[in-house]
Amino acid sequence: MASDSIISLLLPDELITEILLRLPIKSLSKFMCVSKSWLQLISSPAFVKNHIKLTANGKGYIYHRLIFRNTNDDFKFCPLPALFTKQQLIEELYHIDSPIERTTLSTHIVGSVNGLICVAHVRQREAYIWNPTITKSKELPKSTSNLCSDGIKCGFGYDESRDDYKVVFIDYPIRHRTVVNIYSLRTNSWTTLHDQLQGIFLLNLHGRFVNGKLYWTSSTCINNYKVCNITSFDLADGTWESLELPSCGKDNSYINVGVVGSDLSLLYTCQRGAATSDVWIMKHSGVNVSWTKLFTIKYPQNIKIHRCAAPAFTFSIHIHHGEILLVLGSAIMIYDGSTRQLKHTFHVNQCEIYVESLVNPLKISDQGHRNQESPQSSHS
Repeated sequence: MASDSIISLLLPDELITEILLRLPIKSLSKFMCVSKSWLQLISSPAFVKNHIKLTANGKGYIYHRLIFRNTNDDFKFCPLPALFTKQQLIEELYHIDSPIERTTLSTHIVGSVNGLICVAHVRQREAYIWNPTITKSKELPKSTSNLCSDGIKCGFGYDESRDDYKVVFIDYPIRHRTVVNIYSLRTNSWTTLHDQLQGIFLLNLHGRFVNGKLYWTSSTCINNYKVCNITSFDLADGTWESLELPSCGKDNSYINVGVVGSDLSLLYTCQRGAATSDVWIMKHSGVNVSWTKLFTIKYPQNIKIHRCAAPAFTFSIHIHHGEILLVLGSAIMIYDGSTRQLKHTFHVNQCEIYVESLVNPLKISDQGHRNQESPQSSHS
């Protein structure tokens, strides 16, 4: 292999950077060993962010992965393109080591953003922010607030204004009272807020992250699972907001919140046992927000349990080369984009789609710690 100095003589630095940005993580990991200058370039925050932007869009679809718990409770992953082409999921499965020593049914994949995955064992008050691609993980410190084991809602997302990743746990220790615990990776610390939600009860277990906010379906009664609104939490300013539902639902409708690509979406099922669900997508036009019906999903006769999932389940839809991938509950369904007819189905435990990235949770936490210490050190 030619040295980086020889390559620099042949190509300008800007072109070298553009070439490296389009390479997969496996190749970049090797090129980081070429020289100190390439190591500094590839590991720089600017390079990491630009690489995410390229791999997260449609052109970088080959870098998307599906991660889930196997029947033995260990983690497996599969390249996302393989789901569209393979009839058997087992043909493309790969084992991946989890930061949690012993995963159980109580181990949850809270969410994923920019290649980082939040994995939590709520009963043991154990949680990690984990990049499975580069096998780096950060264990969250224990929160000073005691959480109940039942009824906790959680979410994981990215605060772009502070370049920070945050984990949110919402607990209802007493009826009509809430405790909100927010973890910041950059400061490696928790913030606890009390009574943030007055008369609002979140339904889905895991909030869906879209454009700086976490979204839950919500009800006005703790024992009522009828969806009344969509409730969001802004990770930047810590505020809660409510969104009205599209004017298409009936009193007996079943509603799930999710994402289509990078947009907030709703899955409407008119009644129990219905053979179809409508997919609605939220669009922003300036300060105005509107809902638009995107298409209708048809369910096969043999998947009755997934025809109307409880509001606790969220979903995600990915469209690739005209085909539609729907992840709902424990089912992964591949549809023909033109006919909306099911092509094949896989059944797994809780799963999440993530993108390969170079984001190192340990570096973010260390940088935040150094930034906190720098004013003191300069003063002394």
